[in-house]
Amino acid sequence: MKQILEIFGEDIQSIYKNWVVSIIILFLMLLPSAYAWINIIASWDPYGETKGILVGVANNDKGAVFKDQEVNIGNDIIQELKGNQKLGWQFTTEDEAISKVKKGKFYASIVIPENFSEHILTVINDNPTHAKIDYYVNEKINAIAPKITNTGANSIVDSVSKSIIKTASSTILTIFNELGIELNQDLPSIENMKKMVFKLEKILPELEQSMETIDEKIEKAEGILEVVDNGFESLETLTNQREQLSSEVKLYIESFQKTIENIDPIIRENLTTVQAESVLFTDWVNGLSNQDLTETEANQVREKGNERLKRQADLAGSLQGLLVKMNAFSNKNLLDDEIAALNTLLSQTDSQQLALKSLNQEQLLNLSHSNKNIATNLLNNYSEVTSPKLNRIMEDAEQVLGDVNSLAALESVPDIKASMKSTNETLGKRLNELSELQKRYPEVKSKITILADKIREFDKMYNLNEISEFLRNDIERESDFFSEPVLLNQHSLFPIPNYGSAMSPFYTTLALWVGGTMLIALVNVDVVSDKKYYAYQIYLGRGLLFLVIGLMQALVVSVGNIVFLHIYAVEKLWYILFAMLISFVFITIVYTFVSVFGNIGKGLSILIMVLQISGSGGTFPVQVAPVFFQKINPLLPFTYAINLLRESVGGMIWSNVLMNILALLGYVAAALCIGLILKKPFFKATEKVRMKFNRSRIFH
Repeated sequence: MKQILEIFGEDIQSIYKNWVVSIIILFLMLLPSAYAWINIIASWDPYGETKGILVGVANNDKGAVFKDQEVNIGNDIIQELKGNQKLGWQFTTEDEAISKVKKGKFYASIVIPENFSEHILTVINDNPTHAKIDYYVNEKINAIAPKITNTGANSIVDSVSKSIIKTASSTILTIFNELGIELNQDLPSIENMKKMVFKLEKILPELEQSMETIDEKIEKAEGILEVVDNGFESLETLTNQREQLSSEVKLYIESFQKTIENIDPIIRENLTTVQAESVLFTDWVNGLSNQDLTETEANQVREKGNERLKRQADLAGSLQGLLVKMNAFSNKNLLDDEIAALNTLLSQTDSQQLALKSLNQEQLLNLSHSNKNIATNLLNNYSEVTSPKLNRIMEDAEQVLGDVNSLAALESVPDIKASMKSTNETLGKRLNELSELQKRYPEVKSKITILADKIREFDKMYNLNEISEFLRNDIERESDFFSEPVLLNQHSLFPIPNYGSAMSPFYTTLALWVGGTMLIALVNVDVVSDKKYYAYQIYLGRGLLFLVIGLMQALVVSVGNIVFLHIYAVEKLWYILFAMLISFVFITIVYTFVSVFGNIGKGLSILIMVLQISGSGGTFPVQVAPVFFQKINPLLPFTYAINLLRESVGGMIWSNVLMNILALLGYVAAALCIGLILKKPFFKATEKVRMKFNRSRIFH
């Protein structure tokens, strides 16, 4: 140990006493830092200064016509690029743009063809054509510039594509929005229609029961009509043959009584029909609420409503006329209330027709409810009120039999006959309609049932309110979404603000190896002394000098990176300490090579440095390098040295730090073993080679 320190002490004295040597040693300490600093500064922010990369832009687009408007998308691109500072856009002609690319004055050029807008607008046709932008690039000027300009060209294409998608989606969403608004306005009418269908479905069993007995009722009604006709024939004979008046009047009265008995169910049936018509009309009017109708739709509504009102008026009018004539057989006016109710219903039906012309829905609804109430009351009171009145009229008619000499009643026979004839005709018409309804009832029932089932099935699967809400949208926000449906949410786990800081581990590592190579090139690894030292003493004693100079190199370059260049480093102290550890490892390796192998070791150090520049993954990921470099990557000291410095720059994970430190210390152990074990035998074996080098007067 004493001899080792003695050698180191003599080296320090020699440096101290010789100012030339001192300057050279100082130079060796500083020069590697200059190498690192120059490279770090040069690559500080290359991708942030791309506005100096000149790219020519020529617009030949002639535009196109879309919906009677001139469209020139090429001009829009030019205006957008004028506000884009990412590249040095130069706006010129096509010939000049291509010419300057060939001459190397522009790195690339972009030419927008004449048919650019025309081709883009074919997106609305059956056979769309891709619009193209011509891109010219000079790849011999620089290896990286074409990649940057290519990114700029692609950004233009992406921008135009996003704009087209946004415009198209905005148009579609506008249509959806209008449909949603219309559907929302029609929801009340749709709900009313559904209620009407379900209500019709609910009363189908009752209608079916009525249809089962309609044949019997029609046959009975036809018999009644025949009886009435026969009765009037008898009355005419009675009028012409007064001498037989007594017997004929008696027969007529009996016939009339029989007519009243038989016509009772017909009146009840007609009242039921009037009430049903008024209920259906009221529901139909409810279904018109809150609808905005076109003129065509309004005319259809008027026509349909008039048909319903006419049926109701005809039936109510026939009943009213019949009750008036029946009331005439009694001087007590027993049917005045029923006749007045029917007159009110007829009057309000006329008012409904007037309201229907102007589509006054509020007035229609009020009148419909009133008519429905009138018809319902007439029907509900028929059994207890109206039917007993008819029986009393029959009783009054029987009193006529007690006074056959009085012919006053005969004076009204012609009028009664005319009225009854009109009533018979109306009843005959209604009987035909009932017969037709009976024939079509199965078809009507089937359609109503199918429609109700379809509505229920639709309600189970869909919600009209949700559909309406879905169709209504924020057009601007959702068209933006379609133009860019996926956004990249970047999470930088170990953010580094600039490229220079990110590259400092590589350039610092390289500078430290270069510094070690300079040392072995300028400083002798052998000890020239009158004293005799063992090989291991020379190896370790001179090695201490190399180590001190190497540590100073690391201290200068790492501190300079932080203090002068202001590189970003999360752990600045560890950055400095790791740099000194790396220098210790590198100096040990290169010093051992030269100490053991002589000048061959110098060449070996340079060869390993060259391999490490390409195979360490310091600039590009090693995975993109050829397979050979991927295989040697785990064997290279640079790999672990660069990774160790990166930990201190971006943020340390101690498991990674310890793994890299252990790997580097492994190289130190291997180098020391080689130096301590092989120096003496290799020194003797290569003595003749060293002598020949020295005699050449070229190498030392």
